[in-house]
Amino acid sequence: MSRRTDRLTKVLTLQEKLKKLHETRQATHASNARMAQAEAEDIVAAFNAEGSLSSIFPELYHARVASASAARQQHLANAHVEAGRVAKASARADAVGRELNVSKRADARAAEERDQMEAVSRRAAK
Repeated sequence: MSRRTDRLTKVLTLQEKLKKLHETRQATHASNARMAQAEAEDIVAAFNAEGSLSSIFPELYHARVASASAARQQHLANAHVEAGRVAKASARADAVGRELNVSKRADARAAEERDQMEAVSRRAAK
């Protein structure tokens, strides 16, 4: 392989790792958003349950629900940002992959031409 093909192979590997990183981060943010939503639902259920302390400390329940809802919104926003980064990383990886294929075809073509030239030179030498 040529130096260009080797470099492109390394760049493609790096781009794929970056894409996986952003996919993982997006999934983490989405999971955290679901957990915050579940926490808010649990607090609301506890607020409405019989025998809860919600009548004594309603502001604590409301503050905690608001905090969980805000955390959910923040995690969803972060997941959206990571989704954009995944798309960009995918596009870069696809572009590098196309260039790598072009480089491999050029290497194969050069090797074939070299073999043909050697075969012609051997016939001419006889």
